[in-house]
Amino acid sequence: MMIKKHYRLSMQDTARLVASVLFWFCDGSLKDKLLSARHFMLILLSVLLAACGPSDDSELRRYMNEVKSRPARGIEPIPEFQHPPTFTYPEEEIRRSPFKPVMPERQADAFAPRLDRPKQPLEAYALDALKFVGVLKDGATTWGLISQPGGLVSRVKRGDYMGKNYGQIISIEDNVIKLEETVQVAGRWEKKIITLKLNTSESGDSKAK
Repeated sequence: MMIKKHYRLSMQDTARLVASVLFWFCDGSLKDKLLSARHFMLILLSVLLAACGPSDDSELRRYMNEVKSRPARGIEPIPEFQHPPTFTYPEEEIRRSPFKPVMPERQADAFAPRLDRPKQPLEAYALDALKFVGVLKDGATTWGLISQPGGLVSRVKRGDYMGKNYGQIISIEDNVIKLEETVQVAGRWEKKIITLKLNTSESGDSKAK
């Protein structure tokens, strides 16, 4: 490591030198003063250079050597923090955990259809596509004859399903079939009665509410 030396005159010596120069310059005639102006500038420059002269830096060197000789301090280890115990919220209504969402209780809909029930063949068609074309009686059982879109005629009895709205047959008479459909309105299931009239012609309207 290189250390640059700095040298300087004391304030007292510099003041004495400047006073001597001024006294010398002011002494004598005007002609001598003018002739000595060049000498004065040279002397002033010498004074300024002398102010930047070398000085003793042994004290600085001694301090630097002392700092270098000091033993290095070791790095303190990272302190260990103890984790606070985990608080478990009791599963109670009055002190439920604030981090668990509140799930509203869903009330069972009394009119909801049985979605796990096996579908019957006539439930594949909309009720408008089916036609009530006749009645067949077998003892105490009354069958309704239903014409499908392809012309195939199926028979149904009370309790069977037909149509896409979970329509269940509640009665079969000579000229009408009554069904109870289950439809969803505003998120809730509702029941409504549908009357399917006997179709006496291919163009007749067989459905009425």
